[in-house]
Amino acid sequence: MAENTLTAGVARVDITPPVGFRMQGIMRRTEPSVGVHMPLTATALVLADDNHKIAVIDCDLIGFDLALADEVRRTVADRIGTPTSHVTVACTHTHNGPCTVRTCLGGPHDIAPRPGEIESLDAYIAKLVDKLAGLASVADGSRRPARSGSGRGEALVNINREEMMEDGRVWVGRNPDGITDHGVDVLRIDDLDGRPIAVVCSFAAHPVVMGMNSFLLGPDYPGVVRQTVEQITGATCLFLTGAAGNQATIEFLQHDWNEVERIGGVIGCEVAKTAIGIETRPHRVVKEATVSAANLALYSKQFHDGPTHRVLNVASRKAIVPLQPMPSLEEAEAQQADALRDLEDSRRRGVSEREMVPVLMMERWARGALEKVQAGVTQEDLSFEIVGYRLDDFVLVAMPGEPFIEIALGVKERAKAAHVMFGGYANGDIAYWPSPETVAIGGMAVEASVKTYNISAAPITDTVDILVGEFGGLLDDLGL
Repeated sequence: MAENTLTAGVARVDITPPVGFRMQGIMRRTEPSVGVHMPLTATALVLADDNHKIAVIDCDLIGFDLALADEVRRTVADRIGTPTSHVTVACTHTHNGPCTVRTCLGGPHDIAPRPGEIESLDAYIAKLVDKLAGLASVADGSRRPARSGSGRGEALVNINREEMMEDGRVWVGRNPDGITDHGVDVLRIDDLDGRPIAVVCSFAAHPVVMGMNSFLLGPDYPGVVRQTVEQITGATCLFLTGAAGNQATIEFLQHDWNEVERIGGVIGCEVAKTAIGIETRPHRVVKEATVSAANLALYSKQFHDGPTHRVLNVASRKAIVPLQPMPSLEEAEAQQADALRDLEDSRRRGVSEREMVPVLMMERWARGALEKVQAGVTQEDLSFEIVGYRLDDFVLVAMPGEPFIEIALGVKERAKAAHVMFGGYANGDIAYWPSPETVAIGGMAVEASVKTYNISAAPITDTVDILVGEFGGLLDDLGL
């Protein structure tokens, strides 16, 4: 093997929980799962040379709380012998998977657990951590010499979901005039003979084609994307959900599984088309003049040996996003009083569990906010790690939580790389990261989500600028 050769390995494991587990992400859907539409999987890609080893894992889960994400990353890093910053665990953010973001988003660790539910989920999570570490180890052990190439396609199946109603309120719906990125970003990894090893792709749209009345476990459209890409290219496919905080598929919260197949099929075909068009083998084009019934100028690729890559590098940074100021003591007391009245009224009327869970979550949030104000807290912030992985003129950047598309577009505009892939829901899920417009006018991402994520307030107006700036520094660290 040549000095400093790039090597790549992939592996996959089934992470489907037992049928009967509650699914996370839709607050009014509290019923247990009743079956499996498509298995939930985790797929690992390990890239390495003499200087760095990187692991990227794609999980069909809604996300991880920061503590669990850190545990997974440390365990994987220890297993394959690399720093924790070199491991990214990304989640597709399916809302048809188990409750792996603990203490928020309506899971049993959050509120209203059934008997034995927390114990069963804790056992699943413990096995999951070990499974993901074992998966990375298998991928690491399968590494072979590789080359890469990247490209970008387009799939017109997503739309901005911040819809302004006539009364000035913002609903989760369709906003055709809002900012959207239809780009499909693709990284292709081949062996030295050009045979496919892996295709990594990213698309910015919430994986919630199916809605609150779907009770089958499954990855939603990302599972169909992977299936389609693998059928067409023969490569193992990893799917990363991009900056989907304000992006939905054009069919959103539906009740027809055919829509999952259609949306995923459109994206998957575009990924496959883009991947097939990428040539990873070093070559030059040669011209040959010849004569048949006419004079012909024939052009062909002449392949030659060369280095597998020039650069494989890693950078990481700590980002801090301030939240808006806490309410006054009087305001916090009024919030708590309103929440208690709603809770008492709901209990008196005997509302259904579906109706009760959001009420309980609101009361818990208001109580927690009041306790913080009484303790003298005036403003909080959220801190987390962002990462960047460079492979020649391609870079993957990733962050926790639900970033708005403005963040990804800002990062892509600043980067000097030929192709930038942006991954949200990576290494933790803690909040939405909204645009200044959404912070100003309101909507689910800065109102209801504050309660469901159980944070004290929405992020500040400058959130996008702060994060684009931090990613700019990360790109500088990578020489991009």
